[in-house]
Amino acid sequence: MKKNMIQLKGLMGVLAGACLLAACASNPPAKEDNTDEIRARADAAQREISRETGEVVADDAPAAAASSGTAASAAEDDGIIVSTVNFKTRPTVLVAPAMGAKMAGSIDVIRRNPLAKTAMEVINAYLTSRDYTVIGLESQSQLDEVVQLQSDIAGNSEDLAYVAGLSVGADINITYAGSIQEDYIVIDLNASEASTANLLASESIRLKDNGESQRVLVQKAIQLAIKKLENKVRGRLAEEQEKGALYKVVAHLTGDFTDDQAEEISNMVSIKMRKKFNKMQVISMSRNTYDLLIYVDPNKYEDAQMVYGEFVESLEGLAKVRKQNITKKLIILEIQ
Repeated sequence: MKKNMIQLKGLMGVLAGACLLAACASNPPAKEDNTDEIRARADAAQREISRETGEVVADDAPAAAASSGTAASAAEDDGIIVSTVNFKTRPTVLVAPAMGAKMAGSIDVIRRNPLAKTAMEVINAYLTSRDYTVIGLESQSQLDEVVQLQSDIAGNSEDLAYVAGLSVGADINITYAGSIQEDYIVIDLNASEASTANLLASESIRLKDNGESQRVLVQKAIQLAIKKLENKVRGRLAEEQEKGALYKVVAHLTGDFTDDQAEEISNMVSIKMRKKFNKMQVISMSRNTYDLLIYVDPNKYEDAQMVYGEFVESLEGLAKVRKQNITKKLIILEIQ
């Protein structure tokens, strides 16, 4: 057993650090929907996991649960009673190993480390069955450019690391890490809001190695952890959806404005935007930078470009608005 644990430690050692992964914000992912492909991979992974762990799951169980729009209400074999809260619309989730600022490193971990890939497959399979849209990690590209974008905005890539999740339209980011403590495997999961990086919930599972294969041990620990984590965040996500579709707006005043002009622009943004949208929350507003969260009616505003258009119209005659970068849920503006 000692040899087995040493091997497991070597393979799981890469799953440690802090969060987040996404596609290039300056070149956002194509709009084609790969949900079906991701769902098919998740379903196949779930069937394989069930065979290896001895669980009995119908082949079409994940797809049936996802298409029904409702959550299961019965207690599962492990005794966990899953949340029955329903979503107004399907939330999008980004799942990645906890790797720190270098985004591309997460994909390398998934491609080179079998246990890291197994962990992601288990999480993806469960979330897909629970009516989430899971962003395909391996399909994302040019990730380090997102880090540069973060640095350009904040001067510190870690301060706005969550910007990457917004670029691919994520509502929440889930990161995972693993470690070995004596004869136990410890799995840590974190769920955070993509828009603010606020921690929604965390879960840690400690599972004893009883001589099972490394892959099965990881599967069992991840399955328990993701069920408990999802139960904690589901209700909060449903509440957020009632406010409307969420966009993050970062605006910079780059023109040669007097203090009075800058004040007039900030007042105009604050007053007019609150009237146009369901809700506007000011994260921070300095003389030259506005950091805003905006909730909009999704039936009126189909995408970020339409939200951007409201800023252009509201400041017409007072200042010129130019888009620096627009992705699925992130809008970066220059006010000239």
